[in-house]
Amino acid sequence: MNKISIDTLNDRDPLLKLVQPDNFIGWVYSIDYDSALVVTNDAWKAKVNGIPHNSFLVASSFNPSNYASVTSMEKEVILLRVIGTCKLPQDDDMIRTKIDNYQNQTDVYLEDNNKGYDPITQNRLQFGGLKCRVLGTFYMKNSELNMGSDIESFSVSMRMGVYMPKGDALSLIVNYVDPIRKNRFKEELTLLGINKELQPFEIGTVRYTSTDRLHRANAADRIAFHIQPSDFLARRTAVLGMTRTGKSNMIKQTISVVKSIADNCQLPIGQLVFDINGEYANANKQDNGSISDIYSEGCERYRMIPTEGFSHLLNNFYSELQEGLTILSELIRENKKDGSADIDTFLGMSLEQPDSLDEPGEYKRWQVKTALYKTLLKRAGYDYNGTFSVKFEANKKIREAVDAVINADAEPGCEVHFDPNNSLSYEEALKWFIAARSANKDKKTTGKLKSSSGSNWFDEECIAMLNLLDGHNNNDSYIRGFRTIECGRPYHTPYRTQDVCEEIYQHLMQGKIVILDLSVGQAQLRERLSKRIAKYVFNASMNCFTSGQSPQNIVIYIEEAHNLIGRNMDLSETWPRLAKEGAKYKIALVYATQEVSSVHPNILANTENWFISHLNSEKEISELAKFYDFADFKLSLLRSQDVGFSRVKTLSSPFVVPIQINKFDPEKIIAEKGQ
Repeated sequence: MNKISIDTLNDRDPLLKLVQPDNFIGWVYSIDYDSALVVTNDAWKAKVNGIPHNSFLVASSFNPSNYASVTSMEKEVILLRVIGTCKLPQDDDMIRTKIDNYQNQTDVYLEDNNKGYDPITQNRLQFGGLKCRVLGTFYMKNSELNMGSDIESFSVSMRMGVYMPKGDALSLIVNYVDPIRKNRFKEELTLLGINKELQPFEIGTVRYTSTDRLHRANAADRIAFHIQPSDFLARRTAVLGMTRTGKSNMIKQTISVVKSIADNCQLPIGQLVFDINGEYANANKQDNGSISDIYSEGCERYRMIPTEGFSHLLNNFYSELQEGLTILSELIRENKKDGSADIDTFLGMSLEQPDSLDEPGEYKRWQVKTALYKTLLKRAGYDYNGTFSVKFEANKKIREAVDAVINADAEPGCEVHFDPNNSLSYEEALKWFIAARSANKDKKTTGKLKSSSGSNWFDEECIAMLNLLDGHNNNDSYIRGFRTIECGRPYHTPYRTQDVCEEIYQHLMQGKIVILDLSVGQAQLRERLSKRIAKYVFNASMNCFTSGQSPQNIVIYIEEAHNLIGRNMDLSETWPRLAKEGAKYKIALVYATQEVSSVHPNILANTENWFISHLNSEKEISELAKFYDFADFKLSLLRSQDVGFSRVKTLSSPFVVPIQINKFDPEKIIAEKGQ
């Protein structure tokens, strides 16, 4: 059959494209359902520039030149991966022949015509065996190329040639997507609100080994590996590897790709980056620009300390009462500067707001408690933006009792009367509460201050805060009091009027990239803030879904993920729940870590996309080898430390592909945006 005829068949039958006669490297001499043994020759290997470890091979029984007459049973191509070598039956004899030859040599370097082998022996010595993993079978069905993940049947006597796929054949293999999966793309994209057809995007090029000399010597040999956009949206993606092996580069590529999808489809896709090292919010020496520089118009940055160009990530303790109290409690426990009973009561207090309709009495008590708490914060030096004032209900008897203490030494006609039902300034509130403390202790006059129902107006928690405010305990002995809570001032900002979580979620709804620069600030506070923001995003999207609406597409990126979704976490906690259930609410998760074994096993089991670079621990690699066909790459992952050299398994790809991830190039992205 002439070349034109073969090309015509190539167009009609993609199966034929996989078999390239010029790249013949041997025959299958033994095969079963899991593996195949191949006999090859040094000359054939040299012709294809060698056969690297973990490289793809294809095996078929038909002759491409006679394809038109091939039986239907033979029209299949088996995909193999080289996982090692195997001994041929005559190898022991060949080894003896080599040793005998070496023992007869008198010189280290010999001329080609003086090697001591006759032509037949020389030919026999060139043969060797390869052990291969069976990855699946390509075949035609309904005029489309299909691939099964196994072998349906095999013939022991059938002669199968083996070929090294290159160029178009290799591209077809590594970028193969099942027809059923292709059709499902459209359905999934429609559910995500994307009605435009999305093209696969290049993420890197095929690379088999760390020694990158022969099989990628020319640009034509570098075959692009593409990823389907729908693989990332509402999915979980693991980026695993040691420090400085390309994890951040991969995440930057992903952020850029998702932003491109959003822009092309005119669909807002929010992206939230938990930036542990500050490399996404700030330019560094590795790149010529940061994510925030490239997408400055659609990017918001947050930090825990006041910084120009960054919004405040800290909360306002006066507005975020419970969160501020939680932070204070943890800091006080760490400092352990005051072990008084009042501090213990303060640490166990809650400022959660009760329902004003269902629990009116508790709500009024909460108003008093929060007013007292805010006054305590102000006395401890927490900045307040604007004019400080508090307001709460107090009955006539309580007001008269407090006024009596305040005016005890006042001249007639100079008495003052404060009404907390209207409002109190800071000075008024401080004077009122300290006087209320005295009135509540004065058993000779009014006794304990009572509410309208006859119960004590101040509960134990309020009494504890009154003592802290005054600096004395119930026995009027000196305590550090309000000075104990001064430790929380660095974690408070007076300039935030809106809950930071709500503000961030609104940015995500607008399709912005939100970067939380967590490289500065206290570690515990960082974890606490991260968890709170993630919980808010998850709950907001879940509430949208359960109310019958379509949630916003959001992608969340986490560095050092083992600290947030650890192995021992309960699945009901925020991070494991977000990772496990987030996809249902259109929340995609991209998590990076070097400690595979420390990530919650349930999260690993539900991860669809994997990008794995160098791991230096057999323990971590053994954990990884439990998933898909990563076991084939155990030695390679342990030894190869090349930056960006990754083994990739995506939702669409039926097997792991070793690739070199493209370098994140801000200048190229900026140039493409300007076109």
